[in-house]
Amino acid sequence: MAPVMLDPADVARLRLEVARVHRGEVDNGSSPYEPHYWQRVVEATLKGDKSVKKLNNSWWINETIRSLVKAPEIGEIAASLLGVNEIRLWHDQAICKPGLGEETKDDCGNIGWHQDYGYWQVSDTSEMITAWVALQDTDTKNGTLMTITTSHKWGLVPGSASFFDRDMKKLEDQFKQYGSWEVVPSIMKAGQIAFHHALTFHGSGPNNTDTDRLAIAVHMQPGNCGYKSGNGYHHNVKDLGPYAKDGDLFVGDSFPVLYKK
Repeated sequence: MAPVMLDPADVARLRLEVARVHRGEVDNGSSPYEPHYWQRVVEATLKGDKSVKKLNNSWWINETIRSLVKAPEIGEIAASLLGVNEIRLWHDQAICKPGLGEETKDDCGNIGWHQDYGYWQVSDTSEMITAWVALQDTDTKNGTLMTITTSHKWGLVPGSASFFDRDMKKLEDQFKQYGSWEVVPSIMKAGQIAFHHALTFHGSGPNNTDTDRLAIAVHMQPGNCGYKSGNGYHHNVKDLGPYAKDGDLFVGDSFPVLYKK
């Protein structure tokens, strides 16, 4: 867990900007990365839908979020944790977990236990990392990030692309055969950042407050991360251009360098 890295004014501004992108507002007429998916998220937001909503590559359409996502301080910590000399952006996510109130038993705020690399198998390394930025004080009451200790050592577990599966108990029963199931909630101050490996199992419960729980996830790759075909789909592959080949590096404007030693 990193210390608090954002001051209160930065946190307040980022909360406003995450809310803006979820309402469909963009800076400078920019185009969202996934227009059709973005439009569905915007429509759900404007209807008051209480399910968890996330937008990929929000840095493409918002200057304030871009400044956070490309912060070299985050890249430097990621490089140190992975033991590499260069860190590039993989993509970001602007996440909104709406407040459900104290009395609700609804599971629509759950994020299922999953491994990020379950979704990222188009990359030829699992040595990837996420910085999860809390945009308010965050604990179990408002649905903080929870991780499973040492699960990054289990390797890629079948069926771990399970972000949208809300049945936390079912997923625990499915995955706990691979190692000791010790849940660690991230109790965080606004502006604090938690880092986790791409193979770490993580998820979160409902937000039983009346205030939206907002976060930005900065997903990162080492500088030598290349394409591996035959392992499903990920939107990043299209940024390699036509006729992508095994070993092509995820480099270019879509994958800016965040830190290089």
